[in-house]
Amino acid sequence: MGTFTLSKKANADLKSIAAYTQRKWGKEKRRVYLRQFDDSFHILAASPNLGVRCDFIKPGYRKFPVTSHLVFYKTISSAQIEIIRIVHKRMDAKSQLTTP
Repeated sequence: MGTFTLSKKANADLKSIAAYTQRKWGKEKRRVYLRQFDDSFHILAASPNLGVRCDFIKPGYRKFPVTSHLVFYKTISSAQIEIIRIVHKRMDAKSQLTTP
C-alpha cells in the first residue's frame, strides 16, 4: 500500500473546495465530498499508474477525475505519490499547473 502527500497548493485547493461546498450545499455534503477525495488519494497511492499521463503539462504528471475535479499528481517513489493540484474540470488545468 502506497502513501501520498499533498503539495501546499493541493492543500489550499482542498480547503477552497471544502469551503465552497459547505457554503453551497452544507456540512454533510462537504464531509462526503472530502471523503471521496481522500478515498481517491489512497487508491492512487496504491495504483499510481491509474491516472492518465499529462506529460504535455510536465513530465511525470498524471490526472485522475474525482467528481467535478481533476486531481493532478506525480509518483515520488514506488510507494509514494504527491498530489500536486486539484482543479475544477472546467478550469484551464495547464495554466493552473504552470503558473507559480
